Amino acid sequence: MPKKLYSDIYDTLKDEINKQVYPPRNTLPGEEDLAARFDVTRNTVRRALKELQSDGLVYAVKGRGVVVLEPIRDDKVLFSADNTTGFEGLRDFPQNKFIQRLSTDVLTFEEVEVDEDIEKLTSFNTGDKAYYVERLRLFDGKALAVDNSYFRKSLLGNMTREDAQNSIYQYIRENDLFKIAAERSTTTVESATKRDMQVLDVGDLNCVGVLTKFVYTDSGSLFEHTQTRYVPNNFSMVDFKSF
Repeated sequence: MPKKLYSDIYDTLKDEINKQVYPPRNTLPGEEDLAARFDVTRNTVRRALKELQSDGLVYAVKGRGVVVLEPIRDDKVLFSADNTTGFEGLRDFPQNKFIQRLSTDVLTFEEVEVDEDIEKLTSFNTGDKAYYVERLRLFDGKALAVDNSYFRKSLLGNMTREDAQNSIYQYIRENDLFKIAAERSTTTVESATKRDMQVLDVGDLNCVGVLTKFVYTDSGSLFEHTQTRYVPNNFSMVDFKSF
């Protein structure tokens, strides 16, 4: 059996938890057993378990092992500010199984030169080349979020509109451009703009939720500034803390 990456182990265990191979309030096999099953070191197993705990699926209890937590019921789309897998990463949450179809419509894709206004917004340097991408996010056909993003062109090379339509993070991984290492984010609620009203299904709301992200490479370079504007009564931001 070929050795597996921690992400493969994470995906396998998460799928088994979702299918209740390991029901809530029961424990997962021990680290030694999982290491033998996947033919990896215990450190690799620990990394996968840490990701599962970050998702709020399990919790390590001293003297008992890793316990599967009871799922949270929520009829809204759950998302995490530290998602590094892109739009499709929303499917990682078991509670989002009710979403039948996720799709993206690229409204704007253009190369721009960073001016003073863009520098102030993104912290990129004036004169840099950047991609500006506006992507409408559709959930079962409803326009519930729009991403307004600037990406440093020098780090992304000759990215195309098709790459933006599929997944920019997937484009980065498949071309082995760099590792996405860190992110700083803020969340606010703002009055809906005219553009929000044009592209989002806001109904009778006059405000939107706004998630602003600054994303860095493993060399410390800022490569992305994204402002996600979303219809607030359709989403719940999730975080998990252990004590």
